[in-house]
Amino acid sequence: MTTMLTMESLKPEQSTFLKQTYPELTIIPVEALVADQLRQINIIYGYKNTYAKLLTQLLNDPQSKLKWLQTISAGVDYLPLAQLAKKHILVSSASGIHAQAISQNVFGYLLYWARALDKAIAAKTQHQYGLDPQKIVNLDGKTMMIFGTGHIGQQIAKVAQVFNMHVIGVNRSGRAKPSFDQIVDDQGYAALLADVAYIVNVMPLTTATHHFFNAQFFEQVNHQATFINVGRGPSVDETALINALSHGQIKAAALDVFEMEPLPQTSPLWQMNNVLITPHTSGLLEHFRIAFFNVFKPNLAQFMKDGTLIRNQIDYHAGY
Repeated sequence: MTTMLTMESLKPEQSTFLKQTYPELTIIPVEALVADQLRQINIIYGYKNTYAKLLTQLLNDPQSKLKWLQTISAGVDYLPLAQLAKKHILVSSASGIHAQAISQNVFGYLLYWARALDKAIAAKTQHQYGLDPQKIVNLDGKTMMIFGTGHIGQQIAKVAQVFNMHVIGVNRSGRAKPSFDQIVDDQGYAALLADVAYIVNVMPLTTATHHFFNAQFFEQVNHQATFINVGRGPSVDETALINALSHGQIKAAALDVFEMEPLPQTSPLWQMNNVLITPHTSGLLEHFRIAFFNVFKPNLAQFMKDGTLIRNQIDYHAGY
């Protein structure tokens, strides 16, 4: 018998599928969990950090039977990966399901600035057109540099090519990835920054990427560049970003994630006209439960067969 705790609700047809396909699988919704069931849990479906105390309890219990943790997110920097590794608990992410949504957000940001929609919105409050045609630019021919070349980075690059942009990807290895015109490693990007109009961060958060975008980085950037962060907040030194925006080292920023969330009311970012803020919503999907279950389903089939996973398994040491 295998017991699965669901922290993300299942659609009725998904529950029916699981019961018919795996009669040996017991499904317990987290809201129905009782104390004496805790040690029987083998799989957690849809883990989110709001249940950190429950996970801690399982990890600290020597009689816990937890074998696999399926997270609701693409990034897993909030997980106690060292403890999970020590107990040989498999971890898989939702990587890939957010790619379309995030890429659409990124181009919403780009078009907001490039097509002077910010000026149109401001002018509307005055019942005016208020648009200076000289402020409007096209995306075609512009260079975009994407830090992170996984599912999300590749989808952003794919859309950028539709706009006839030149797309450079940055990853640790420098290994080629689909939809990029050029790939450089994390040591070779600096020489190219002067020609980059748009910088997009979709890197996972690790020790190596914490405050990757710091004062030294922004000093090298084209002063007309726009910085977009849809990756992880702590990968950006916000003090350095604010200084870069204030002193014209970069032209503008669109930020969906922050070092502290919600963004404190005292942050200068709220008052900056060259900053667009969204509340960590770039990855939201219209049909999330369907997309998430479709990531989980092949892994469940493999796990029920031999206890292994075939998709999105996290490398404990790499952190993604």
